[in-house]
Amino acid sequence: MLCSTHVRFVILKDVLIFPNLYNERRNEMENIKAILSKIEQNKKVKILYACETGSRAWGVPSPDSDYDVRFIYMHERDWYLSLSERKDTIEYMNGDLDVTGWDLRKCLTLLKKSNAPLIERFQSPIEYYSKPGFKDEFKILIEQYYSPTAVFFHHYSLAIKFWEDIKDADEFKLKNWFYLVRSLLSCNWIVKDKTVLPMDIEGLMFYANEVVRAELRKLIELKRTVGEKYLHRKDTVLNDWVGNMFEFLEASKNDLGVNKNDMDLLNEFFLKKIHDETDN
Repeated sequence: MLCSTHVRFVILKDVLIFPNLYNERRNEMENIKAILSKIEQNKKVKILYACETGSRAWGVPSPDSDYDVRFIYMHERDWYLSLSERKDTIEYMNGDLDVTGWDLRKCLTLLKKSNAPLIERFQSPIEYYSKPGFKDEFKILIEQYYSPTAVFFHHYSLAIKFWEDIKDADEFKLKNWFYLVRSLLSCNWIVKDKTVLPMDIEGLMFYANEVVRAELRKLIELKRTVGEKYLHRKDTVLNDWVGNMFEFLEASKNDLGVNKNDMDLLNEFFLKKIHDETDN
């Protein structure tokens, strides 16, 4: 069962901008924790890890940003012994809450493919729950199955899609702009570093030049004060940077490294978790 001692979150700069945001955020997180507890009870599952993703975890929220909660759960042992296909996701939507969970077996199968959305969840600065030891163990598996090539092309394809959506527009939503920026910064990180990416924009800016960082920070501060529907005029400095980044990434996207580990470590981890939960 989830308990309050496992709620952990960071206080971002926007707390200083909106007077009552600290208490509002704390109340919302307590509400999220209560929803996760109800999901455990109603679905008869055990949640192993839960965190925030999306703009709040990236460090670029708007005042009206949704909460994108993602969690990993597992069933009792006998659930996995059925020959029939069974639903391996849980969804809950209510107002500005978007809560989605993936079964542990699904997650391990996706990790074999170095699934980028799964991997980044373990870099989230906003954590609602983590079963003692689980996060550290899973992060070890991530290191063993991380494929820079797979993660690069996930973000590269997103960058192309987002750029196609806004490149000919004089104005665009800042939300869409940051989708593009984060994808490009992620690709740039992999080319320069090849290690597991930070989730937040500030961390991803490590390999950007100082001029670009300064311009992006201005937009981050702006986004924290405007709604999701706000339209922003195209910026010459950042627009040129996007074009240069695409040229650089196109020339750098080969031979980034792949992971060839088989399923053995994942199977071992999965069986251990089932055994541990059965004993408990």
